[in-house]
Amino acid sequence: MKFLSRKIVAFTTFILFALSISKSVLAESQEMTTEKWKEDIQFLISTLESKHIHLYHSIPKQKVDIEVENLLSNLPEMADSEIFLSISKIVKSFDDSHTGLWREREYYTTYPVEFFVFGAGEIRVVRPPKEMPELMGAALLSIDGNSIKNWTDDVSKVAQVTDNSYSETDRLARYMRYDKLLKALGVAKNEGYADFEFFMSDGSKQIFRLNAVAHADYSSSMDAPTKLNSPFSFEEALLGERYFWYQSIEETQTAYIYFSGYPQIWQMRRIAMEISRDIIEHDIKNIIIDLRDNTGGNFYIGLTLIKALSYIDIVDWKEGVYVLSGRKTYSAGMSNTAQSQELLNAKVVGEPTGANPNDFQDASRFRLPNSNWDVQYSKRKYRFHDTVTDGVIPDIYIEPKWEVISSQKDAPLNWVLSDIKSRSSKADSNE
Repeated sequence: MKFLSRKIVAFTTFILFALSISKSVLAESQEMTTEKWKEDIQFLISTLESKHIHLYHSIPKQKVDIEVENLLSNLPEMADSEIFLSISKIVKSFDDSHTGLWREREYYTTYPVEFFVFGAGEIRVVRPPKEMPELMGAALLSIDGNSIKNWTDDVSKVAQVTDNSYSETDRLARYMRYDKLLKALGVAKNEGYADFEFFMSDGSKQIFRLNAVAHADYSSSMDAPTKLNSPFSFEEALLGERYFWYQSIEETQTAYIYFSGYPQIWQMRRIAMEISRDIIEHDIKNIIIDLRDNTGGNFYIGLTLIKALSYIDIVDWKEGVYVLSGRKTYSAGMSNTAQSQELLNAKVVGEPTGANPNDFQDASRFRLPNSNWDVQYSKRKYRFHDTVTDGVIPDIYIEPKWEVISSQKDAPLNWVLSDIKSRSSKADSNE
């Protein structure tokens, strides 16, 4: 029986781009002029300077001033799409995981395909359009004849709220499907449709024309994601919702917590109590916390779970706690990963997190006065590690590989389960 209601739960979240465009944002309410653009740009910089905790932490103010002045002087000759790209590059140059700029929701029409960037810049389809299932696993070569090697850097320069090379690849995979952005960057020739060239599984090269859809229709326009083989599933969970659920397997004395979103604080207290009770009743020794899809929220709510778990004496606190992390582990998800390392002696398995443990977080927002574009900025700086690293570095690094995913194998989880089995066998042999 599930513990939480299946009604929509209101989260307290750090706002990331994935959430930004899902919310209703005011459309441009008036025709923009050079003076209005100038007012917006000056308001953007002055407001960021006054509200951000330390705006120029990674780039000198003088360099930004030069870019702003160049933009202001060229405004009369620039189209709105060019202005957006220029402002996006300026905001991106602050190199801040929680500072970003977004247009109105309607701008983000998208091609119905999900990409994933593997090693050596290999970009593959991991969710194809419903009418083109043969694209699953195909490697992207070009868009409208424009080779990926010519434009991936240009896309990355306007992709907002990135923190390291891991979140850069995640944002690249997302931004490269926005048709208006691709047209503005000169990657695609048209808005609304483009010809994508792929290297297919049979060794052939084929071109497919994709038509853009509204962002709200993006997920429903594609095949279901690849389901990796696992002994754990939401359908078998003891409690939770799809963004947070718990299951235990008594035979292996293992508990699994899927943690991609945050319930309310009062809900987490009740959930943590139920999880603790089940762990004690079933003599659970091993805990797996899966944060790979956790893009952010309120890390204090995650600490509520961590605190409750830390009181349970029967857990193997030396070797039995694991955290699964990846490039999508961001903001509060990264924070809870680092905190689990510190407070639960957790072994981190998978990719480094997309956010850095010592960086700027905790976001607020404002809108530009004329274009109504949405701006986010960081209010705090957190330090979760003694040393500066790109992401929380896993104890066991497992690089994503298409041949593993395509065979429906969950390599990080399989490593953990193998480690649990190995330790259990050693313990049995010593008895």
